[in-house]
Amino acid sequence: MGRILILFMIAMMAISFMGRKDKIKESVLTELKNYPQARLADIYKNFFQDAFGPGHLIPDTTQAGAYLSYELQDTLWGDTVKWQVLGGSQSFYRINLSLVKDGRIPRSVLLEGMVKSVPLARNPDLAEWKEEWSQILEVIKEMNLKLPDFDPDKKAIDEKLVKGEIVAHHSDLFTETYHPHYRIVHYTIFEKWRKEFLKGLSTNLPKSTSLRSNHTCLFFRRFYNKNRG
Repeated sequence: MGRILILFMIAMMAISFMGRKDKIKESVLTELKNYPQARLADIYKNFFQDAFGPGHLIPDTTQAGAYLSYELQDTLWGDTVKWQVLGGSQSFYRINLSLVKDGRIPRSVLLEGMVKSVPLARNPDLAEWKEEWSQILEVIKEMNLKLPDFDPDKKAIDEKLVKGEIVAHHSDLFTETYHPHYRIVHYTIFEKWRKEFLKGLSTNLPKSTSLRSNHTCLFFRRFYNKNRG
């Protein structure tokens, strides 16, 4: 009887792992579908945001509000989707700031949603996150995606993790190509917003606000990477 129970538990663990692998693959493929120029650094950021939420983006609400106001005034708007579920756990969504800029989601509601999302993040410790990223990386390797700059990006991520640094930035190419403007909220908050503010909307952006050929100026790129996380 004990042997049967052990075998059953092993089988359930294997099923759970396979389900997790499928979620990882789904998230990676969605990222590359939305952003074909994404690199490993951008995929890392996707999974990092799913694990840690928006906590690193809002050291205090005053600063978060000030930077949001600054970003909403920017004239370079690209990106490709209005919202996107993140990572293997799919606990968080990226919300395109065009929804705030266009008045769909009130600015105060977005800030409140970010604050409420912070304690809902898993926030694994460094050792747990290293192990989690190692598993994600193995799945990515199995997918044989032939990502450009894979080896140097992997090395840069590994070096940061060795130093205990977990926060990542988008690659320069991603920032220059897509001009991303988004914030992160927990899925429970997003589902409320979908019913209240986003009825009838599809995730895709209209062509008029889709990718532009403008290059982000050096000042904005540095400011963006320093403040957004």
